Amino acid sequence: MSKRHVWVLTVVLLAGWAPVQAATIVVDGSASEWGASVADNNASTFNVPVALNLLGTMVEDQDDNAGDGGDLGPNRGGQNYDAEYMAIAHEGSELFMTIVTGQRPDNGFARFAPGDVRIETDLGTYWIEVGGGAGGVAGAAISEGSAGSTYTLNGSGYTTGHDPADALQVAGSIWTNVDVENDPIAPHDPAQFMVNGSSTLVGVADYRYTLDDPQTSEHSVIELSFETSLFAGQTIETVHWSPSCGNDTLNLEINFVPEPTSLALLAIGGLALARRRR
Repeated sequence: MSKRHVWVLTVVLLAGWAPVQAATIVVDGSASEWGASVADNNASTFNVPVALNLLGTMVEDQDDNAGDGGDLGPNRGGQNYDAEYMAIAHEGSELFMTIVTGQRPDNGFARFAPGDVRIETDLGTYWIEVGGGAGGVAGAAISEGSAGSTYTLNGSGYTTGHDPADALQVAGSIWTNVDVENDPIAPHDPAQFMVNGSSTLVGVADYRYTLDDPQTSEHSVIELSFETSLFAGQTIETVHWSPSCGNDTLNLEINFVPEPTSLALLAIGGLALARRRR
C-alpha cells in the first residue's frame, strides 16, 4: 500500500469520529455554570442554561426569609434549612450534579445537619456521603476524601450530636447496601446513611461543598460528578437530597440510562474497521 493510500485511510477514519467536547462544568462549588446566581436577601436566581446537557432541574424555593423562627415541617423552617435548587447534567462519560442549600455550619450547632445524596436506580439504592463536620463553627470548603459526618437529631429536628462517619465513608464516596437513618419529621424519609460490614464502595465522586462561601452568608453549594460507568446496566431513576431533619426536600426524576463507555465504543469501531479490511 502506498503512503498516499495510508494517508487517505487515516483521514476517513478520523472523519468517522465526532470530536470529544470538553466539559463545560467544573466541580468547584460554584453554581454559575448551572444558571444559578446565588445571592442573599432573596436575590438568588435560577435560570436553566441551554448550553448544558441537562437531565433535569428543580427549584424548591427562592425565599431566604420564610419561617425564620425555625418552625420545622415540610417546606418550612427558614433559610438555615432550605433546600433550594438541584440540577443534573450529563457530559461525556460523567454525570454532574449541583445542590444549592441554606445548610452552613455557621448557622449554629443545632441547625446544621446536611443529609446525604440518595440515588434510586431500577436495580437498587445508592448513597453519596456529603460530610460537613460539626456546626457552630466556621467551615472551610471540603472536597472528596474529607471526613464524613453522622448527625443525631431530636424529635423536633434539631441537631443534638455529631460523630465522624466510618473512616471509609469519606465525602464523595458512593455506597450501596447501607444502613439508613430516616429524618425525624413525618413522613420520615431516608436522610442519612451509615456503612456496615455488608456495604459496597462503588466509587468516589469528584466533590466540593462550599460550606461558608465568603460571597454569601445565607447559602452553600454542593457540587459533584462521577463516571456513569459506575451505574452501567442500570437506569438512574431519581435523585434526592434534604437536610437530615427532612425539613425541605429536593427530588428530581431523570430516568437516565448510562451509555456504553468510550472503551467499549472504541472496541466496536475497531471491529467494524477490521471487517471492512477483510
